[in-house]
Amino acid sequence: MKAIKLCGILVIVILLASCSTNDNDAVNLANATSQQGCPNLVGPTAVYWDAANGIPAPFSSIPIMPDPKVRFTHSFPNINMSFDVPQGYTATEIAIPNSAFGADIRRSNNDVQNKVFWRYYPVVSFTTTNIDQIRAIVINDLLVNEYGFNGTPIVDCAPPTQVADFGGISRAVSNRAIRFGNTRAIISVAVVPTPLGSSATISISAGPINEYDNLVMNVFFPITFELLLPDRESLSDRDNDGVPDIFDVAPDNPNIS
Repeated sequence: MKAIKLCGILVIVILLASCSTNDNDAVNLANATSQQGCPNLVGPTAVYWDAANGIPAPFSSIPIMPDPKVRFTHSFPNINMSFDVPQGYTATEIAIPNSAFGADIRRSNNDVQNKVFWRYYPVVSFTTTNIDQIRAIVINDLLVNEYGFNGTPIVDCAPPTQVADFGGISRAVSNRAIRFGNTRAIISVAVVPTPLGSSATISISAGPINEYDNLVMNVFFPITFELLLPDRESLSDRDNDGVPDIFDVAPDNPNIS
């Protein structure tokens, strides 16, 4: 079964590696609608939302971040977390032993009207296993601590929590697409119970509504593909759990595969 799945993934990767540009894909996806079923999102934003919900993006090529850019590499030993960051953005490493690791990137941090915020924490520990509580903590931190927003956001997409079993390990996933002020954000939270609470994977992509499609094509998707395909000549396995990153549901968490 893994061999069949691997062959299918390789075909997708080969097709994505064909020559094209982010701009061409952006034009082709301009009128895209969400296959997941969220009518409030269109264009590349809808495709990005679908990707967060496990629906492959219909790209003709792998999105590449335009120049100029700089390289961010996490300092944690034995962690292959490295990706490009656009010039003008600031990358911040998160490294808390036995608790959390990941990265934040920000643009225009002191101007909430134009601020871009991206977060990826492959592993972060919580004392609760309740995914609704964890998602609320994550969203509240984004609103209050990152954007100084104390109101109630508009929820564009709120699908039911999905729960799957991986070899006896239960994994719950909850995604949200929200708007507040001039900002749109797509948040994804995946939670696996542990003896002391839970281990979560958190992803946040936030930015001005009027440029969100552009951010999706030139920042968010390129980073996502770089994390999933750091070595495009072979199938990497960053967490060394025996499952290649491109179909590992948590490629940086060895407890989930």
